[in-house]
Amino acid sequence: MPVPISQMWTVATYVLKQKLRGRKRYPFVLMLEPLFRCNLACAGCGKIQYPAHILKTDLSPEECFKAVDECGTPMVSIPGGEPLMHPEIDKIVEGLVARKKYIYLCTNALLLKEKLHLFKPSKYPAKKSITIFPFAAKVATNWPSMAFAKP
Repeated sequence: MPVPISQMWTVATYVLKQKLRGRKRYPFVLMLEPLFRCNLACAGCGKIQYPAHILKTDLSPEECFKAVDECGTPMVSIPGGEPLMHPEIDKIVEGLVARKKYIYLCTNALLLKEKLHLFKPSKYPAKKSITIFPFAAKVATNWPSMAFAKP
């Protein structure tokens, strides 16, 4: 999927502003992890090895917005765990769209069919930019039309 021109412009403007301010190092993409829980138990994944009290912890939408506002990047990637397991993922995405952030929602697609309706189409593509991890291809059999790379 090509990058929208509006996103290219926003990122170029952001980078130029950073350079004009004399910053040599600055954040480019915020990796926002609102939870560590997952509906898979992939070998080698460090997320599911956290203690239960951490796995049960979710960031609130307000905590997510605070992190996004503090970071200031034009792009936000939401990996996990499995972000679609977050009870308020729709509110988080909606708040990021309101802040004009370009969102990449990274999922294994197991909950996509039941959660996709929560996301409204936008110029800031949460619904257009849902990344499905390739290792989920063997499990996500309800998405046969999608092409997956072999893990």
